[in-house]
Amino acid sequence: MSVSPDVTSPSLPATEPGRDPTRRSVLAPPRHPIVVEALTIARRWCDGHEIDGAPAITHAVRVADLLGQHLPDAPPALVAAVLLHDVPDYTGPEQFGAEVSDRCGTDTLIALWLIHGEHIAMEQHRHDPDGAVHRLSQLRPDIAAALAADKVISLTYVLGNARQAPDIRAYWAARRPFLLLVPYLRTFLKATGPQLPDGLADELGGLLREARRALVLAAHVPTIRPHAARPA
Repeated sequence: MSVSPDVTSPSLPATEPGRDPTRRSVLAPPRHPIVVEALTIARRWCDGHEIDGAPAITHAVRVADLLGQHLPDAPPALVAAVLLHDVPDYTGPEQFGAEVSDRCGTDTLIALWLIHGEHIAMEQHRHDPDGAVHRLSQLRPDIAAALAADKVISLTYVLGNARQAPDIRAYWAARRPFLLLVPYLRTFLKATGPQLPDGLADELGGLLREARRALVLAAHVPTIRPHAARPA
């Protein structure tokens, strides 16, 4: 799948409320060599995959850019890990891990596996919510911020489409997996909120309140009852 040449441009308008229009993107040239290597690796492994209706590399870039807006001093290894965070879903860990370690360094690889390790908490939440909260609360603040940025980007896409849907009930009826994930996302914010940058926590919180309303809406779809038969 081809990638547009402006894929590394900021994913959000500079004039969006709460943003600093003069803040330089963490992906703006000149890029740190580790970030350049991560982009190269991510483009190759993400080719042919889509996330949120766009090439997977576009999603990764949007997450990295949003993280940089809230953590402008994010180290290159963290930015690189964010660019690569979906790649483990597309390839085997042995080959991919060796390449990342060799080209982007062990700090990038460690951050990448810490980000990807959230899947453990997500699975744990189904049968042990308290254990999931404990695991999430132990995340490094920078890793928690990276995960929060990822959720903001995806929630913005899903909820933005919902606002434009001609039939909102049909829209959510087709997205049951997303709705089932909302309780976990709220748990994530509760567990990590105290260590997130304020603006990022607020942004995620607002989106989750909207997602919660969608969950309530989907749970109260009116049932059409047949009319009682009239006596002959």
